[in-house]
Amino acid sequence: MARRTIPNRARRWGVFAVGEVRTGLRRVRGSFVPLIQSAMAAGLAWFLAEQLLGRHAPLFAPIAAFVCLGFKVDRAPRKVAEVGVGATIGVLIGEAISIYLGAGWWQMSLALVTGALIGRFLDRGDLTTMQGGVNAMVVVGMTSYASQSGGFTGRWMDAIVGALVALVVAVLLPRHPTERPRRYAKTTLSEFAGMLDMLGRGLIMGDVEELADSRAQRKVVQQVSNTWETTLSTARDVVAANPSLWSQRSEVAELQRLYRLTTRAQRSSYMLGRQGLSMVEEVGPLREVGSLVLEASRATHALAGAVGAWQRPEKARATLLSIAHRASPTGLGTEEWRDIALMSVMRAMIVNLLQITGLSRADARNALAEATGRPFSESSEDQAESDSDDLSSPLWG
Repeated sequence: MARRTIPNRARRWGVFAVGEVRTGLRRVRGSFVPLIQSAMAAGLAWFLAEQLLGRHAPLFAPIAAFVCLGFKVDRAPRKVAEVGVGATIGVLIGEAISIYLGAGWWQMSLALVTGALIGRFLDRGDLTTMQGGVNAMVVVGMTSYASQSGGFTGRWMDAIVGALVALVVAVLLPRHPTERPRRYAKTTLSEFAGMLDMLGRGLIMGDVEELADSRAQRKVVQQVSNTWETTLSTARDVVAANPSLWSQRSEVAELQRLYRLTTRAQRSSYMLGRQGLSMVEEVGPLREVGSLVLEASRATHALAGAVGAWQRPEKARATLLSIAHRASPTGLGTEEWRDIALMSVMRAMIVNLLQITGLSRADARNALAEATGRPFSESSEDQAESDSDDLSSPLWG
C-alpha cells in the first residue's frame, strides 16, 4: 500500500503543478504591458525630479510611481491617489523623526505609529494607512545608515513627483476594467474544461487514477476562480467610481452572472467526480455517462473561447443542447442505479452550463424535459440560488 501511495501522490502534485504553471504564465502575460507602463512612469518620475527640481538621486520618485501604479491594468485613480498620499506623508514623517529624534529602534516604531495614524486620519482607504507607516519606517531605516545634513533632505518632494506622475498615467491611459475579469473567466472555464476531460476519460476507461487526477485539477480551477472573483470586485468598484465607464456596467453585471453560474457548475462537477470515483472502484467503466462528460468538456472549451472574445457562444450552446436532449437517465439502456444517479448529477451541471451560454434556467430545464418526458428535478439549494440568475442573459440570451 505504501508503495502505491508515494507515486500516486506525486502524480496528483504533478497535475496541480502543471496547472499552476499555466496560470502563472497567464499572469505574466497579463502583467507584462502594465509593468512596462509602470517602468516608464518610474523613469519619467526620476527624470522630472532630477531635471526640474534639481534633486540628487531622487530614489523615492520612481519608488512612489511604481508603488502607485503596480502591475495591473485596472488602475483606479482613487487607489493611485491613496497610495501617493500615503507614500508622501510617510516619507515626510520619517524625515521629521530622523532629524529631530534621530534614528533607532524606538524611532522606527514611532514612525510606523505616526505615519499610519495620520494616513488613517486623512483617508478611509487601507492603502493610505499602509503606505504612511511603511514609508515612514523606510526613511528612518535609511537614515540610520547615512549621515544627516541637519535638515529635510526633500525625499518627500521625490515621493510627490512619483505620485503625481502615477496619477497622470492612471487618468490618461485608456482603461478597460473588464479586461482582467474576462481573461480570468476564460481561464477558469478552460481549466474547468480540462477537469471535465480528465473526469470523462476516467469514467469511460474505468481509470481510478485519471479520476483522482481530476480532483487535483479541481484545486487549480478553484484558485483561478478565486482570482476571477477578486478581479470582478475591482472592476465593479472602478466602473462605479468613474462616470466615463458607466457604459460598461452591463458587461460587469454579465461577468458576475457568469461567475455565479460557473461556481454552481463546478459544485455539480465535484459531486459527479466524487460519486464517479467510488462507483468506478465498485463496478468499473461507466462509458455512457463518461462520453457525455467528454462532450461537455469540448463544449466548455468552446464556451471559454467565446467568453474570452466576448462573443455569443453559439457553438457551445448547440453542443450542450445536443447533450441535454440525450442526457436522460431512462435512455441509458440500463437500470443500473449508479449510471442513473450519475446522469442525474450530470443533468444539473448541463443546466448550469446552458445558463452560462445565455439561456434562462427555464429554457435550460426544458431542454432536459424534452429528453425525459418529465420535469427536471433540482435541489432546494439550486432553487434558492436561481432567483437572481434564472432569467436569460441580456447580452447573449
